[in-house]
Amino acid sequence: MNQYAYKFLKSINDFGKEDLEDLREYLLKEKKDIQKNQVTLKESQNKQKLIELKDYLNERIPHLQKEVLNQLDCVNRIFYTQSERIDRLKKVWITEEGLSQPSVFNKNTIRVNQFQIRDKPLYLIGIYQPMLYKGSYNSTNYDSQSKSSFQITYKLHLGHDLTKYILKEKIILEHEKLKIVDGHLYYLEFKRPIKMLPHQTYSFSITTKEQKPFYTYQYSLNHVDHPLIKWQSENLSESDQFIKQKYDHLYSYPDIDQLPALQVKL
Repeated sequence: MNQYAYKFLKSINDFGKEDLEDLREYLLKEKKDIQKNQVTLKESQNKQKLIELKDYLNERIPHLQKEVLNQLDCVNRIFYTQSERIDRLKKVWITEEGLSQPSVFNKNTIRVNQFQIRDKPLYLIGIYQPMLYKGSYNSTNYDSQSKSSFQITYKLHLGHDLTKYILKEKIILEHEKLKIVDGHLYYLEFKRPIKMLPHQTYSFSITTKEQKPFYTYQYSLNHVDHPLIKWQSENLSESDQFIKQKYDHLYSYPDIDQLPALQVKL
């Protein structure tokens, strides 16, 4: 036994009965103090959480009320107003030689179409998606639909920030199950209408997470400006104005590619 252990044991042996009782009372007191401090700390933490929750609710409730009113407004429009198709592109893109020019989709690409609402609010209820295409570039068999199914993600963004969205829908393109319009378009209706405000710029993005690339028809020949929407008029594919995340390529053309038309309520 070393000298330190010996001194420690000797000091314990020197304790009398009164010393042990004092030590017990001291330890009990310390235990009560610790418990009291823990309760006080927990009460303080709970008070702070309540303050933070109150601040959060005070901040969020006006926004939630606004969101609810917007949704009620949208529902009212859906039931009591007529819908209108607003065209952007006119027809399938085929070269003068009769060769196809499809759009290629892969997980590294994002397609963006930008537009501005003019003087009246609009309620977006659906879009027209070029059909799946079985052929390839410069094929003469440009009227062949793919029988496979692929999932596409559609998002509506306010402004240029593509990392935030006000609408997100994942839709499976399956040729046999979709409504076909004008020969080469699917009409896709969203689960809920989205209100778009006057004089605001919106970006509509299209992406996929499919591992294998696939094709859809590509549309071309832009329409003249519409009185309700001002369509994108410049090639923004090389623009740095968009805030995006992981995509290697961003395609944003004024006169070709996707989003031939929107369906809206006035």
